[in-house]
Amino acid sequence: MKKFFALLSLGLAALGCSVFSSPASKPAPSPAPVIQASPTLTPIPVPALTADQLKNASYQLVFQDSHKTVQLTNGVYQNGTDPASPDYADVTLAEPMAFGDLNGDGVGDAAVLLAENYGGTGVFVSVVAVINQNGQPVQSGAQMIDDRPILNSINIQNGQIFLDATVHGPNDPGCCPNQPIKEAYRFINGKLVFTSVVTKTANGLDRVITIDSPAEGSSASWPLTVTGKVSIAPFENNLVYSVFDADNNQIANGPFLVNADQPGGPGTFSLPLDLSSAGVAGSVRIQIEDSSPADGSILALGSVTVIIK
Repeated sequence: MKKFFALLSLGLAALGCSVFSSPASKPAPSPAPVIQASPTLTPIPVPALTADQLKNASYQLVFQDSHKTVQLTNGVYQNGTDPASPDYADVTLAEPMAFGDLNGDGVGDAAVLLAENYGGTGVFVSVVAVINQNGQPVQSGAQMIDDRPILNSINIQNGQIFLDATVHGPNDPGCCPNQPIKEAYRFINGKLVFTSVVTKTANGLDRVITIDSPAEGSSASWPLTVTGKVSIAPFENNLVYSVFDADNNQIANGPFLVNADQPGGPGTFSLPLDLSSAGVAGSVRIQIEDSSPADGSILALGSVTVIIK
């Protein structure tokens, strides 16, 4: 009997060694955590302005009362029915309109032609920049064109507004403008400024100012020399230069002479400028202008924007 229990104990001991000496089973690997990807938010594109929006927008008057804003309905605002009344006003959007990006944000803006009449025969037309703010039209700068101009075309290219029209020369009667003109404007710091003006002489020649150097958008430092040419030399060979800072503030201007072999012939110019003592730096616009001695209107204008280091 003792022998039996001894054998049983040995068997159990052997069995225990066999069980506990075997390698422990490895736990199943935990599943990798699932990372929920956040949905990519696609920005909603701002829609371009439409003709219907422009015809039903608010505009600040340009000619008579620059502080008054009127609301157009289907392109028209009218106050009163009697043109002889001192409060009479008729404001309309003239055709055509232009669409494109004016401030470089990639969103479609517009340019419109605003016509104001306050009784009588005068209809005073301005070009108005309309900026797209979250899909809504906001007037953002204007330039008067003329009284009763003939409007040929308006378009937007490379951030500029280009206008082709016929306006009044110094001797034209009010009914009948006879001066062809091509104007370019750029929207700068909330204002619409001229970048180019080309008119024609009585015999049909284009009056053009071309700036050859420095190049548009180039970097420069003071002192610098602005060189270029005119297709027709100005009265007494006098041009006027103006310099504007990035906020469109005029910081320098004055007259200078063109070199021309004969009055009214083609000519060249070389204008030295040095505004280093004034600490002028950054974006600077240099404008060259030929004005009419008869009425001060712009006969020709050229401009260039440079970055002063």
